[in-house]
Amino acid sequence: MVYQVKAGILGLGKLGRAYSHLLKNHTKDLLLIGAAGQNQKELLYAKNDLSLQYVYSDEKGLIENHDMDAICIFGDAKQRPHLAIRAIEAGKHVFITDPIALNADDAQEVFSAASSKPSQIVMVASLVRFNKLMQTVMSVIEKGDIGIVNHVRLDSSFFNGINRRHSQASGSAFLDSAMDEIDFCQWLFKGDLTSVEVSSINNTSICTSQTSNGATMHLIVQPDLKKEQSYINIYGNSGEIILSNTNHRSFKLYKNSGEKVDVYCDHMDDFIFSEYLQLHHFTQSILGHQKRQLSPKNAVDNVKLAVAFEKAKVLGQKIEL
Repeated sequence: MVYQVKAGILGLGKLGRAYSHLLKNHTKDLLLIGAAGQNQKELLYAKNDLSLQYVYSDEKGLIENHDMDAICIFGDAKQRPHLAIRAIEAGKHVFITDPIALNADDAQEVFSAASSKPSQIVMVASLVRFNKLMQTVMSVIEKGDIGIVNHVRLDSSFFNGINRRHSQASGSAFLDSAMDEIDFCQWLFKGDLTSVEVSSINNTSICTSQTSNGATMHLIVQPDLKKEQSYINIYGNSGEIILSNTNHRSFKLYKNSGEKVDVYCDHMDDFIFSEYLQLHHFTQSILGHQKRQLSPKNAVDNVKLAVAFEKAKVLGQKIEL
């Protein structure tokens, strides 16, 4: 019999229930066998809808269950870092939804715990880095097709994954509505953002961040605005990339020579949801079939940037990272 990763879920609210379908029905080599619920509704869902072998009314029982190889954490963001650390210390592989924490200190504690257990896979959800079209964008940039990236412009309506649609509100527009866009900019600039400024008009936050070599990021955060179409513009010194969130297969590449190219993603499978692709990678990394591609350090950097935006907005001044 082929070995499977046996996993349990902490948190079966809207977000956990959405992820449970991917874990139970689509993630290859993973067997969902347990869950911990916070209330009667969650417990009944685990027993009746998911038909799980182990159902607990507290997190401790699930975390300490020796049959569990991995724990997937989808509950309240306030509790995620503490539950993740407990699961790591219990010897479990851990998958955590984004944001990893609501402050930089808690996020750093999770990273430190993960670093102390290098044989365990600890991974934070990233809609962006497992998106096949975004991977194609990054490969084009790395080939130098638009030269050196000088500026990126985007808004918080571009990405709309499971986490965005189903997470509980934390009270921060940046943590609730812009983590995917922040993750994209961190990936694009390789975590080299050094300062942030925010100006606010009504319920719109206009965020600017700068890198050590002077490149800039311009992010508009509008948590209540539901746009059917949104764009990302990436400007290089020899070209530009334009992406639309209504086109998941291709993007526009403009070169200074005047050439215009439609660049297509070469991954044409019907089922290419980023969330599924990452859960598959998480499972295969545990089994040793793939090398882990993503460190929780990226999630820590995302939280630090989101918190810096919040601080810059409140104080009305530039914040150095």
